[in-house]
Amino acid sequence: MQVVVTGMGIVSPIGNSIETFWQALISGCSGVSLLQNCILDDFKCKFAGQIHDFNAESFMSRRLSRRIDRFCQLAVAAALQAWYNATPSGKTNFKSDVGVIFGTGIGGISSWDNPSSLDCEAEMNGFTIPRIMNNAAASQIAIILNLQGINLTVNTACSSGANAVGMAYQQIKSGHSDCIICGGTEAPITPKILKAWKILRVLSKENSRKAVKPFDKNRTGFVLAEGAAALILESLDSAVKNKREIYAQIIGLGSNCDAHHLTSPLQKGQANAMKLALKDAGVKPDDIDYINAHGTATILNDKIETEAIKDVFGHYAYNIPVSSTKSMTGHAMGASSAMEIVATILSVKNNRIHPTLNLKNPDPECDLDYVPDKSREIIINHALSNSFGFGGSNTSIVVKKWKIETYNQTD
Repeated sequence: MQVVVTGMGIVSPIGNSIETFWQALISGCSGVSLLQNCILDDFKCKFAGQIHDFNAESFMSRRLSRRIDRFCQLAVAAALQAWYNATPSGKTNFKSDVGVIFGTGIGGISSWDNPSSLDCEAEMNGFTIPRIMNNAAASQIAIILNLQGINLTVNTACSSGANAVGMAYQQIKSGHSDCIICGGTEAPITPKILKAWKILRVLSKENSRKAVKPFDKNRTGFVLAEGAAALILESLDSAVKNKREIYAQIIGLGSNCDAHHLTSPLQKGQANAMKLALKDAGVKPDDIDYINAHGTATILNDKIETEAIKDVFGHYAYNIPVSSTKSMTGHAMGASSAMEIVATILSVKNNRIHPTLNLKNPDPECDLDYVPDKSREIIINHALSNSFGFGGSNTSIVVKKWKIETYNQTD
């Protein structure tokens, strides 16, 4: 069963719709900004990828918005965008088994770590547990759209969103579902989470819009971000029958574990995920025209990912454009991987690669073509999106350009 993308939605630091997100990407706009309402006066990392113009009540009732956590609000907004993008009238011919598979790294942490009250004895309300549970986002999406199929929540740290998309792809490919809403969401910009990442020494302390410099010799880490992205995955037969717009095909998934270390990446594990994805897609390394990198801007991660790409693609790696979406959005943990798949799909559809921002002094150990400064037009038939998470959770997904003749040849 062939799997296609028929709808997408996003809420991000650089745009709250697919159109604004894409224009910001190709224009090289940074979504990194000074932390708002930050009560940590002595905190050295004062920039983050925040969503400043999000109004939850544009997507749901005021009553519902007050009952759910911000990570859930963002997920609902992205999912509803994707749903009505695929089905503008709101009417569908889907069977009753439409499912939801969503990823998150830490779920409703903003309801637990409330910036306005760090007192553990502070009063709680009856919605605290529903707000903080990780599966609230997937469940709320299903409730709003009355989707009674499979409903799963994926938590594989920063690869959560990608694994959610991968699981949806497998579910449809195997014939178990006609359609699944999938993606990732995160709202982790809270005092304790910021402190926790600071302790790990991976946050940039540069405090400027140019703080995130993936693959640069002077990179100092990432900035934490928030956001959500959703995709409608559908069987090709269903999409064509219902005359839906098709953005691209998902044709390959590689998902594995380093089995090495909770926080330190392993080149072999990342390389094997990419190899698994290529094998599943039935494509050769030199069929890949673009790689959307994990690209965190940390010293170790960028170096390891570069080495892993070389391991998989050999000398051809130097011919593949690579770029990091996180250079613009910051790192939204479990949501980033879903946001990056959306970016990859848009690149494949539009034959254009967004730049890696702030790459001024390339690291000699990161010596691939990272598309610095400006976007680039190039024919993209196949692209690879990489997502790697703590715990050694590696995920790579292959996206293929949709061509109507492809369906006609196999119909």
